[in-house]
Amino acid sequence: MNDIHAVGSKAAALGRPTTGRWKNRLGLFLALVIGVAVGRYVLHDQAEGQLAQFKAQFEQAVTQGQTDLSAAQAKADLLSGQLAVEKSTRTGLEATLQKTQDDLARARDQLAFYDQLLPVGPKGTISVRAFEVRLQGATLRYRVLLMRNTSGDAPFRGQMQFMATGVLRGKPVQIRLEPAQADAAHASAGKSAAEGEFALKFDEFARSQGLLALPDGFVPETVTLSILEGKTLRASSSAKVAPAD
Repeated sequence: MNDIHAVGSKAAALGRPTTGRWKNRLGLFLALVIGVAVGRYVLHDQAEGQLAQFKAQFEQAVTQGQTDLSAAQAKADLLSGQLAVEKSTRTGLEATLQKTQDDLARARDQLAFYDQLLPVGPKGTISVRAFEVRLQGATLRYRVLLMRNTSGDAPFRGQMQFMATGVLRGKPVQIRLEPAQADAAHASAGKSAAEGEFALKFDEFARSQGLLALPDGFVPETVTLSILEGKTLRASSSAKVAPAD
């Protein structure tokens, strides 16, 4: 009996230290769990802070990218506008150059034409530079351009004379043509219509036009213009009769 009591007392003495160790272990475990929980809470807060920071940086980068894109687009539009202006300017310059070249070509043609019009021959020479006749109803319309190689001399005074060749009543004839309309002023002065209508007085250039009467039934073919100074022939030119317009 005493032995049993002794054993129980010994066992109780041995059991008390064991219970204390478990309590210590349990306290350590609880502290560890609490530490982990607190750590996770702290890490969660830090992660949220970092995420918010990253989000703000990302939004700032996106905003800056949009700003840069807008600036690049504006620059591209500006360059495109400048290119269009340069293209328009180049097109305008090319058109101006072409027009200048065309004007120069026309000027050269006119210069060549006027070179042909320059009187040739000795001083005082009369030349017929242009002469044409055209049917106009029962008359002939004529146009004449005369030039004289002179400088500072007295004006040339003379007469025009028109001779037509053609057919009258089936026969070839040559007829001197008279003005289609009489000049009342010259007629009242005792001069013929031809003397008044065909009289010439000019220094270097003379242009004349008018109507020539045609006899009934006469079909003109060519007309010869003679420039007379008194009875001296100074120039002549022939032209075929052109049909009416």
